[in-house]
Amino acid sequence: MSKKENKSSNKNDELKIESIAKINDFQDNIKSNSTLKEILKLGLKQTTTTTREVLPKLSNAVVSYIKEFKANLKDKTKTDEMMKFLSRSEISKHCYQLVGYDRKVEINDLFEKLVSRSIRLAILIVDYPSQFSVDENTNDVFVMSKVLEPKIDVKIKGSKATKKVLNKDESLLPVSTYIVDKMYKQKYPTGTRTPKNKDEKAISNFKNITNDFLIGMKKLIEYSSKQNVKFFDMVDETTFENLEEIKMFLNSEDYQNIRTFSVEYQVDFNGKLEKAINQ
Repeated sequence: MSKKENKSSNKNDELKIESIAKINDFQDNIKSNSTLKEILKLGLKQTTTTTREVLPKLSNAVVSYIKEFKANLKDKTKTDEMMKFLSRSEISKHCYQLVGYDRKVEINDLFEKLVSRSIRLAILIVDYPSQFSVDENTNDVFVMSKVLEPKIDVKIKGSKATKKVLNKDESLLPVSTYIVDKMYKQKYPTGTRTPKNKDEKAISNFKNITNDFLIGMKKLIEYSSKQNVKFFDMVDETTFENLEEIKMFLNSEDYQNIRTFSVEYQVDFNGKLEKAINQ
């Protein structure tokens, strides 16, 4: 590299560093950071049972942060680099930095899920204010009926049959926080592949399989604790052979490698693989 090229490269690096410093300073001066930080601290201490209580408050705090960020940009030149800091991944990074959370030191799955879902809900509320909302007093999350279920079953008069019709109901219905992820994917879809064979279809259904597995295990626990004969309708020797293999797998190095990959990488908005936040 020539001296001229080297000087140009150094100058670009300096400008980039200066730009990042200005953006960081811009972020740090947002007043809603104070409330956001306090709720994030609660989130770090939260458990599964308290997620429902913290999530609505955290979502509203993120909404305030996004709105103030945009309001403060009114008198400034909006650049792609600046607007990038309102992406889901950058807001997550900002939240982590506010409370000094570093997943390289220790991973807190519950906290990360809480932050991720809260940000998704906040973005939905900002972009679609008439369709999504939260009530901090009751800790309820609301979604517009026709958005939640675009089509509904209507019984045909004089028949037991039903037909699907467009849902025109615009009332807001309370929903589980798990619905947030489904709604977010619906509003901001990413690229997906269509399974081509039986194995790929099984792989694409893996999330549902694991959910069904947990439901089944809870039923086995219930039936065995109550000595219910229905227990034996669910299992045989092959079932227990499979469970033993699952147990060995969950305690294996292979599983640890899978878990490590899942926290070190994530899917970007274009469906491509990228390094996760703080990696």
